[in-house]
Amino acid sequence: MRSPPFQAGLVGFDLTPRFHPTCGARGCNPEMPELDQPLLARCLALEQDGRRLVWFGSDLVGEGVKRTDALRAEVADALGLRSEQVVWSSSQTHSSGAIPGGGTGSSVSNLSRQDPAFMAEEQRRFMRLYVDAARAALAALEPVRVWAGRGYCDSVSYNTRLPLPNGGNKFSRHHAEGLQSGKYFDPTIGLVRFEARDGRTLGVIFNFCCHPATMINDRMISPDWVGAARQHIEEAIGGAPAMFLQGFCGDVNCHHLFGTPAQARRTGRRLGEAAVRALPSLVPVRPEPFRYAFKTAEIRLQPWPARAELERQLAARQAYLEELALDPAATWFAGVNLAEQLSPAQRATLAQMQIRYFEQALRLVDAGQPPPAALPITLGAVRIGDLAAALSPGENFTLTGRRIRERSPYPHTLISGDTNGLLGYLGTDDEIDRGGYETYSFWTVPRRDGLLTPPAKGAADTVVATCLELLEQLRGP
Repeated sequence: MRSPPFQAGLVGFDLTPRFHPTCGARGCNPEMPELDQPLLARCLALEQDGRRLVWFGSDLVGEGVKRTDALRAEVADALGLRSEQVVWSSSQTHSSGAIPGGGTGSSVSNLSRQDPAFMAEEQRRFMRLYVDAARAALAALEPVRVWAGRGYCDSVSYNTRLPLPNGGNKFSRHHAEGLQSGKYFDPTIGLVRFEARDGRTLGVIFNFCCHPATMINDRMISPDWVGAARQHIEEAIGGAPAMFLQGFCGDVNCHHLFGTPAQARRTGRRLGEAAVRALPSLVPVRPEPFRYAFKTAEIRLQPWPARAELERQLAARQAYLEELALDPAATWFAGVNLAEQLSPAQRATLAQMQIRYFEQALRLVDAGQPPPAALPITLGAVRIGDLAAALSPGENFTLTGRRIRERSPYPHTLISGDTNGLLGYLGTDDEIDRGGYETYSFWTVPRRDGLLTPPAKGAADTVVATCLELLEQLRGP
């Protein structure tokens, strides 16, 4: 007996926050009181032979894994689904601001608690939007044909980790400088088009590897370059929704960092034009079977360094604060260059957070308390016939995504990072050796669940091996 046909439904919805008169966007972002462009989200419903998945792609910076799991569970409960049937991808725009009850947002967000009633209503409104969109996408399910392929755009992104002669690296915040390293960044645009049986385009997925950080540290709410790219694609497909999926972009940034709304729009339009040029080259793919799978693996963490090394790291940060008091333009400490666009007070705050980390680490070492040995990471895979997607939380480096795609058993493979939560940066082994912000300094701040040490070598290998295992598993009977 023939199985029911594969079905899809794709809808869009508006996530733009309400602005509190003194507490800013959603009542918890007082330093973000203005709107540049609306924040949007897309919900893709997929179903075949009793298997159902609801997948969101949103203009949000994203939340930690635990908080994201709670959001997924709330949506799943409202729809009568299991949590694993709700996939939550964010673009990681740094100008989305935080959501009430969350812990992340733009770099200027301070998560105000001044008007709890306003925040609570914003949180309820936020979740209603997701539940209603999921219901609408499920109601829109219909048999579809699927087309897939790639576009190409090498002018909007670059690898930010510029190697230095001493073995370290500089976080390059300038596109032309960053290109001098010759380091890999992924110029491919993964594209999927869903077509109704009558030939109508129901929607498009576009998948690209690049931080939306043009407007980082800005006063304005914005989807950054993603908004302009999406708008251009949707205009080309007759107004059907286009859903953005972020790639593995832990070491890749956009053309302009700390830029302007006009620069974000220009970058997005360039990417959108490249995607539209590629749409006619997509090829039909077999859409069945439809399957998905998840697996939790463990990322090994480094042990505590020797006490003398902890003391050295602490002293380097204390010395930086002394230097900053004398020279407000100072940006370098302990092998990391903080952004000159940050105010001296913001740079001091980042150094003070790390000082607290090393002070606490020294106390734990003296008490004989080792750090956690490993960090769990839940990875996923989705198969739509000849098309597949690898899903990972956190900010994997772009070479990790290329390794998965090159070894995937499917003709077309999307690489979806920032999915089901933000775990943190996961570098490749050679970049862990180089240290720097993403592979070391990012991890040396106090966290709600206690102190973590940076991931050890083998983190990227674990992600690659587990994703490939899941992709292979979905080929089974």
